[in-house]
Amino acid sequence: MKQLFTLTLIFAFALFSCDDPKKSNLKPAKKNTVSAKPKADAKAVDTSFTAAKSNLKNFEKGKIERTKSLDNGIVIKWMVKGNGQKIKKGDMVLIEYRLALPDGKIVDGNNKLNLPAIPFIVGFNMQTPGWDLAFTELNIGDFAKIEIPSELALGKKSIKGVIPPDSPNWLFAKLYAIVTPGFNEDGITSWKIKDAEKTNQKIEADREISFHTIVSTESKAAVMNTYLSNFPIKYIPGQKSIVPGLRKILKNAQKGERYLILLESPQAYGNRGYANLIQPNESVLFNIEIVDVKAI
Repeated sequence: MKQLFTLTLIFAFALFSCDDPKKSNLKPAKKNTVSAKPKADAKAVDTSFTAAKSNLKNFEKGKIERTKSLDNGIVIKWMVKGNGQKIKKGDMVLIEYRLALPDGKIVDGNNKLNLPAIPFIVGFNMQTPGWDLAFTELNIGDFAKIEIPSELALGKKSIKGVIPPDSPNWLFAKLYAIVTPGFNEDGITSWKIKDAEKTNQKIEADREISFHTIVSTESKAAVMNTYLSNFPIKYIPGQKSIVPGLRKILKNAQKGERYLILLESPQAYGNRGYANLIQPNESVLFNIEIVDVKAI
């Protein structure tokens, strides 16, 4: 059951505390920026979810301009075909989305956080496998309905009262922009999602940093989640108690900051991997919240 978190729940306690993503540090890549919502063609397609707040059963009726069926059972139906950059693994994409069941009932969406859009890193199991497989077929500017078979959604698992077992998922997604990382070198890619809390406390001496993290990889979702145990990781800069890539980014971390950090294997667990959770030579995604910084 530890993997059965919907995307909004993950972002609710691990990414955002602000009401407006404009207050975060998310900056769309200049060459991929979509300054407005994706424009429809001459058909004047209505891309607003407003008219279907609770049910999307017939939302796409008369709007589909292109359909593609993948060998894995995923079906993508474009209502708007964008002309922006093709999405690839490791991209952070700013999206608006709704997740529904085949009866049209909406079970998840960025609207549950009162946010117009949220970031999603492709290829690292932030959601069910169907998301990652579908997004690499999309471009910036696309608005598509993605029909995900149950085996690429939760399979025989369920979220009680929300998603039953063996249920296909319908994902409606608008892709607005690729977000530029704040740091990207030596196999370390980092996006700061939220700045530090405003405080009069200045800690210039030796310090201990406490942080919560959700860790996922290309092959597994939520291989570690310190929120569940309520035991944040403690790190003293200069020590080697965390992997090299995190030491680079977190050495000057401040309370309240939030990061998404993608590490290539040499900056993570290398050719050894970690137990049976992280494979050798596997890249790792860390979703981090700095919960405390104190002098020692």
